Amino acid sequence: MKKKILFYIRIIFTVLLAGFALFKAGLLHEEGRSKFISLMSNVKWFYVIASVIIMFVLNFSSSVKWYMLLTSKKIKIRLWRIYAYYNIGKFFNLILPTSMGGDVVRIFQLGQYIENKQLAAASVIVERFTGLIVLMIMAVLAVIINQKEFNQLWLSIALTLGSIGLGVIIWIVLNNSFYNFLYEKVGLKIKVVGKVLSKLNKIRLTIIEFKSDNRAMVWAIINSIIFQFLAVINVWISSKAFNDELNFLTSLIAVPVILFIMNIPFSIGGIGLMEFGYVFTLSLFGISPELAVSTALLIRIKGIFDALLGGVFYLSLNKNRSLVKEIKNEQKLNLKNN
Repeated sequence: MKKKILFYIRIIFTVLLAGFALFKAGLLHEEGRSKFISLMSNVKWFYVIASVIIMFVLNFSSSVKWYMLLTSKKIKIRLWRIYAYYNIGKFFNLILPTSMGGDVVRIFQLGQYIENKQLAAASVIVERFTGLIVLMIMAVLAVIINQKEFNQLWLSIALTLGSIGLGVIIWIVLNNSFYNFLYEKVGLKIKVVGKVLSKLNKIRLTIIEFKSDNRAMVWAIINSIIFQFLAVINVWISSKAFNDELNFLTSLIAVPVILFIMNIPFSIGGIGLMEFGYVFTLSLFGISPELAVSTALLIRIKGIFDALLGGVFYLSLNKNRSLVKEIKNEQKLNLKNN
C-alpha cells in the first residue's frame, strides 16, 4: 500500500513538473508552439551528430572509471565488456520499474562474470558515489559563486539536504563503530537482520578497501571531474543544434545544477524533472524556455537511443537468458535463506 501511494505521488510530481516545463516554454498556446516548431525545424545536424558522439564519449568515460576501479583490485576483465555492462545498465534503467534499476543489473552481470558479487556491488557503488561527490561539489560551488542568479530558497535547501544526506551515507559506510553498534544492538537479537547486515558488511569492507587505495580513488575523482566537464560540453553542443543563445561559460555554471536537480528522486524515470531542470535553471540566465525544452528533448532522445544500444549489448551477451527473472529468483532465494 505504501509503495502504491509513493508511486502515485511520483506520478503527480511527474505531471506537474512536465506541465511547468511545457507552460514556461509556451507550448500550451499556439504562439509558443509556433516558436518551438520553428526552433526544431531549423536544427543544425552537424551539432546533432557532434552531440551524439559526445554521448558515446560520456559513456566511455564512466566505463573507464569503473574499469580502473576493478583493475586496482587485480580483476582481469576487458574494457569493452565493462562498456557493454554499463550500457546494459542504461537499457534496464529505461525499461525496468524504479524498484530494480540498471545498477542492480550491472552488479548482477559483473558479479557473475568475476564470481565475486560483493566486489561487483562495491565497484558500482564507488563508481556512483565518486561521481555524486564531484557533482555535489560543483553544484554547490556554482550556487555560491552565482548567488544572484541562484537566489532560490528551495534549491539552497535541496543542496544542503543533499550534501548532508550524502555525507551521512558515506559516514555510515566507512564508520566501523556505527556498524558494530548496529550489529550488536539489532543484528544479534534479530536473526534475519543479522544475516542482512553480515552480507552488507562484506560489501562495506570492500568499499573501505577501495577508499584505502589512494591511487584508485584519485583517478576515480579525476575521471568524475572529466565526466562533469564532458556533460557541460554535451549540453552546450546540444543547444547549439538549435541556436547560439547558450554560451559555454553559462553552461559551465548551469549544468551541474541541472544534473543535481535531475538526481532528485521526485518523478518517474526523470520524466518532467529533466525538462523542469533545464527550463528552471537556464531561464535564470535569460535563456529562452523554448531552447531549454528543445535541448532537453534532444538529450532525452539521445538517452533513449543510448539505452537501446545497451539492449543490443544485452542480447549479444545474454542469449536465451532473462536477467530480470534470474535476479528476482536470486532475491527470492536470499529471502528464503534469511
